[in-house]
Amino acid sequence: MSLNVTVPISYAAERDYILSVILKHFLGLDYVVQRTCVKVVCISDKDNERCLVIPDGLFALPQSTWLTEESLPREPLAWFNLRTFDDELSFDTVPVIYGADMSDIGKGDYPARECCLRIPIDIFGSAFFMLTRYEEIINRKRDEHDRFPAIASLAHRNGFFDRPIVDEYVEILWTALKRLWPALVRKQRMFSMLVSHDVDSPSRYGFLTLPRTIRAMGGDILLRGNIGTAIQGPWIRLKSSRQIHPADPYNTFDLIMDISERYGLVSAFYFICGRSRKNYDAQYEINHPAIRHLLKRIHERGHEIGLHPSYDTYQRPQAIMDEAMHLRSICAEEGIQQAKWGGRMHYLRWETPTTLYGWEQAGMSYDSTLGYADHVGFRCGTCHEYPAFDPVARRKFSLHIRPLIAMDCSVIGKGYRGLGVTPAAYDEFKKLKSACRAVGGTFTILWHNTQFTTQQERELYEAVIKA
Repeated sequence: MSLNVTVPISYAAERDYILSVILKHFLGLDYVVQRTCVKVVCISDKDNERCLVIPDGLFALPQSTWLTEESLPREPLAWFNLRTFDDELSFDTVPVIYGADMSDIGKGDYPARECCLRIPIDIFGSAFFMLTRYEEIINRKRDEHDRFPAIASLAHRNGFFDRPIVDEYVEILWTALKRLWPALVRKQRMFSMLVSHDVDSPSRYGFLTLPRTIRAMGGDILLRGNIGTAIQGPWIRLKSSRQIHPADPYNTFDLIMDISERYGLVSAFYFICGRSRKNYDAQYEINHPAIRHLLKRIHERGHEIGLHPSYDTYQRPQAIMDEAMHLRSICAEEGIQQAKWGGRMHYLRWETPTTLYGWEQAGMSYDSTLGYADHVGFRCGTCHEYPAFDPVARRKFSLHIRPLIAMDCSVIGKGYRGLGVTPAAYDEFKKLKSACRAVGGTFTILWHNTQFTTQQERELYEAVIKA
């Protein structure tokens, strides 16, 4: 069955994009778009016997307000009680990012009748707002690494940061469509898990200069009490010329792959291939013999290699392209071929839409940067991969966004939640994983190879994998 979707004539590129993401990409439905002078969005059958009427919020705003504060949602957000709409949804209320009072929705264009349903949420405009990170272009608050912080987001201020709100909107939409057309069939979405590992420090000692080695040894002894590791430091450094020494505490790659293989997962390892900021980038070179050996080892075991662009590339698309080409050339020399290439920005540095262009122009399949450092949760409002869009140039990309739901140090690290390797940390990860499972999504988690150095860290990671 093909649905008719009647929309206002404004914002054609934005509407086409978000309709394709929600109806085709997420739900797998066929539809035909009609543009008229209506003031709402209406989904109907070909005979117009039944219809679903949805308010037009974001895209009803004047073009002059696009990407200005005037176009942002009015706060505090209203909340829609779903029990007045359906008893079978797994959540009771949802925030209305853009929407309208039920009595005002399309009453002129679509008078009340028995086979006409109304939803007070501008599902398409609200989803566009979240998926494109619209607010980050307008709101210029940034942290010390020039990152948009979670605490500055609409979701954090209005208490739904830990919910995949776009996926919940999709479930509301599907419930309404199914009520109107019981024979309608959607794309099946099954829960999955993706694990990735940013390789900031593949070795504790192997790639350090002598002065840095001495400082690292001092830190291991005085700060961490790792006397045994410190004593081995010079030997590990000396013996890591061809491959990272097995005794190196950061050489946890085989352990990571062992765990992934035990649970039927593929680990993705993202490597730094440049130095744009000396104090923040890696100490290794991607063409070092020990790194080449590691790349081959990962590939031989059936796991993924990806890009981790250096610190100052997030505003420089050409630099991302150059580093992506460097990674591919080294991999090609080692006989490594992959169907897809992706990765994540170093320090999760991101600028919408600038960073998108580097990944797109480099021919990468996906980026998995879009989570926050200061909180875990749903920065994009979804735990499903989706095609990217530039709200400034108003164009769709072939690049896909793979939302990052949780990073290890965001929960464990002292600079963030500071929960440490504790049951409370496990509960935080499990809660997010359960939220992804509830909407048939993907729990995408970042766990650094440097966070496997103790038995407690390894046990926590495996517990999260098993949860």
